[in-house]
Amino acid sequence: MATHVFHGIQKLSRVDIGIRTLNFISKRASTSSQTRITTGAKNEKIILPVAGEASYPELLIHEFVWKNTESYPNHTALECGINGKKYTFAQAKDATSYIGRSLRNMGLKSGDVIALIAPNCPDSVLGFLGSTSAGLVVTTINPVCIAEEMSRQMSKTNVKAVITSTVIASTVLSATKACLPRETPVIVIDDQTGPIPDGLIPFNDLITRGKSLPPVKTDRTFDDLAVLPFSSGTTGLAKGVMLTHRNLVSNIGMVESSIHAFQPTTSTFQEVLPAVLPFFHIYGMNGLVFPRLSCGNKVVTLPKFTPETFVNVLEKSKPTALYVVPPLVLFLTASPLVKKHFFNHTHMMMSGAAPLAKTDVDRFYEKFKIDSTIFKFHQGYGLTESSPVAFIEHGQKYSSIGKNIASCQARLVDITTQQDIDTVGQTGELWLKGPHIMKGYLDDEASTKNTINEDGWLKTGDIAYFDEDFDFYITDRLKELIKVKGFQVPPAELEALLRMHPDVEEAGVIGIPHARHGEVPKAFVVTNKGKKPTEDDIKNFVKGKVSDYKQLEGGVTFVDEIPKNPSGKILRTKLKQMHKS
Repeated sequence: MATHVFHGIQKLSRVDIGIRTLNFISKRASTSSQTRITTGAKNEKIILPVAGEASYPELLIHEFVWKNTESYPNHTALECGINGKKYTFAQAKDATSYIGRSLRNMGLKSGDVIALIAPNCPDSVLGFLGSTSAGLVVTTINPVCIAEEMSRQMSKTNVKAVITSTVIASTVLSATKACLPRETPVIVIDDQTGPIPDGLIPFNDLITRGKSLPPVKTDRTFDDLAVLPFSSGTTGLAKGVMLTHRNLVSNIGMVESSIHAFQPTTSTFQEVLPAVLPFFHIYGMNGLVFPRLSCGNKVVTLPKFTPETFVNVLEKSKPTALYVVPPLVLFLTASPLVKKHFFNHTHMMMSGAAPLAKTDVDRFYEKFKIDSTIFKFHQGYGLTESSPVAFIEHGQKYSSIGKNIASCQARLVDITTQQDIDTVGQTGELWLKGPHIMKGYLDDEASTKNTINEDGWLKTGDIAYFDEDFDFYITDRLKELIKVKGFQVPPAELEALLRMHPDVEEAGVIGIPHARHGEVPKAFVVTNKGKKPTEDDIKNFVKGKVSDYKQLEGGVTFVDEIPKNPSGKILRTKLKQMHKS
């Protein structure tokens, strides 16, 4: 499979303080409709989580990640999949403290914002956790952004310092010069791709100098900001998402209470996970890296996806679990570089950020002849605004996002009447509530009020329904539904169908204006190497498999790649621009 499939990947919210046990506790609820749906004070129809309520310790995120380090101090916590640099848990915990001390010694104050602009590597993880140990707030920036984009985010968040790496140091310097005071500290991780520019601060110096500095006494609380990732939300331009330490820690606890897929770390066993998902994105950050480190797992970092490096890490690291996006699953099934023995130790794969079709899973099992009862697929659904996970599906209904996780309440609200829905199969906008929901958008009260109502419900902008088992299904995003003669056509449905065509590698579908029908579906298709289907071939393949109003009356355009955001979601606005051009 061509590398372009992964272009988007590369660009790419308890218990009292002082509690002795840090284990997550889940109270099991009945799955009957009488107990799953409860009526709120304002007649809301609230779908309760089958996993019950999750408990979590009131620790700051860096404290939480290293909370059990004494149980496995000499196990590897972080390892670079490219150059082999590694930290044990004891070393990583100590380094986090030293980094925090050095940052405060530079003059940074509690609550200041520091920008982390670096590809995945062990030091970028330590840079984040070291910053929070200093009482700082981290804004994560996509390392493949151009200087202007970096400057825009740094200006919006009032950045006081920057951590980057040598491979992108020149771009970051251009960005800082355009928007930050000259004396702003710029700290550079040596990623072994070149020299550290003169006048900048080597990242290793923070660890070395911090050893002789006094520990930081932070005044940050569990409900203070920890990180400011950026997201477009349900509409509009990218906005700073204000996530607190509670948001991050609670979401990890909520997931751990809802999926029991990992074995404890012992003297003879440790889960191993490659981390190619971009760390600047919430999925890579709080969906993969922080949760797995907090459980004593080994995280092998990859700065970007290339077929060769990814395959090399799969072979050498002997992963026990994989966190992916759908394009990675497609790569695993299509690439001749991927061999069955890579998965000899693997027991699960978690996919998120975009829908994963059952046909894609079936292809994986068929290619590698793997027992689906031993190697299980799961899917997660969430948003940056929910820190991120809200639903998990356990490999039984691949078209579903599964059930809302522990402590996550859900509602469906009719998009026309704004009345709550409690009927199986009826669609509405999905709303969420829980300790993982963001504080709001940075300096954007209007967008915050449009997204979170006065009772704390987050409006996801996704259209969904639930079945008789309370498994939820996303039909599509509210703003992306194609309206054909008054009927709603979800692009994701047609995209999954198109990927079943033997000559199709990937597809994206949008609605285009039509004089009589309002809109009609149009497909953009990436073909498999060496295959040349015609437009009529694709149209005829769809014909008979869906209703008449879902036919590709808008036509088919063959393209080299489908534009996607860093988390793997199709950028339909770009497809619409391509249609107009």
